Amino acid sequence: MPNHALAIDLGGTKIAVAVVREDGTIIAHATRPTEAMKGGDWVLNRVKEAALEALDASSLPPHALVGVGLGTPGVVDATTGTMLSEAVNIPDWKGRNLKAELERVLHLPAFVDNDANVAALGEWVFGAGKGAHHLVYLTIGTGVGGAIILNGTIWRGANFSAGELGHVPVNPDGPRCGCGGYGCVEMFVSGPAIAQRAKEFIQRGVKSVLADISPDELTAEQVAVAAQRGDALAQFLLAEAGKFLGVALSGVVNLLNPERIIVGGGVAQAGEWLLEPVRWEVRRRALPTATEKLQIVPAALGTKAGILGAAALVFHALEKV
Repeated sequence: MPNHALAIDLGGTKIAVAVVREDGTIIAHATRPTEAMKGGDWVLNRVKEAALEALDASSLPPHALVGVGLGTPGVVDATTGTMLSEAVNIPDWKGRNLKAELERVLHLPAFVDNDANVAALGEWVFGAGKGAHHLVYLTIGTGVGGAIILNGTIWRGANFSAGELGHVPVNPDGPRCGCGGYGCVEMFVSGPAIAQRAKEFIQRGVKSVLADISPDELTAEQVAVAAQRGDALAQFLLAEAGKFLGVALSGVVNLLNPERIIVGGGVAQAGEWLLEPVRWEVRRRALPTATEKLQIVPAALGTKAGILGAAALVFHALEKV
């Protein structure tokens, strides 16, 4: 019988759990609302409930499961499974040893990492990163997250904080970011940043189908749809975001020389309207030798990246034991 892993994708609003076969097939799944503001103990109890439901639905014998993987927001000491920072909107998350807590309640070897690292691992094993040895992963949504895989290993850095590509500065005089810095790429490329730029142009009287949408409801996803339909402002906004992202990535390319950059998240649904300006900017700015074999591609797993990555975290770790 093939090996299976219990995979947990912990988000700010939803907990997704699945039993995943080592070829990436999802056997069974369950979800729960995170209800994060009720605290860490409550969240872990919801994780346990969903995990037991998924296990029951899988009808697998206990020995078929080799471990449990968890992707969580925040900075994680992946060697011990301890949270080094708070997670978004989850009180008392910092300092928790999630590995120990999962092993206690689920009786399986547990592996824990930051959610962006986990999604990158999912794309590397099961998605757009297959066959690459050195890759950079970006997820662009409400914020901009990132992860780095070098020589087939997640690069976590000296204090497990590597991969924060959303906080690479691209304009020293730019707006202040939530991280405390100024001009971070997140301030120009994230979904809220693109939506805000759209509102600014519309307020200046620029004609666009986006003007028909209430400013309070305007999103980057709507900008992407408008671009696909030929709206000039929407296309400009995505090209502008692509330029800033390309500036940031050209430095990353010169520094790390990856063979593949994978772009995922909700904003990446804009497709080539975003990606082609990124490629053009990287080719224009990065060293020719660093871009010779470089591919910049969309993510392949969509909303399954977190789940499949959590499973890959288990299988990848056990291969090294």
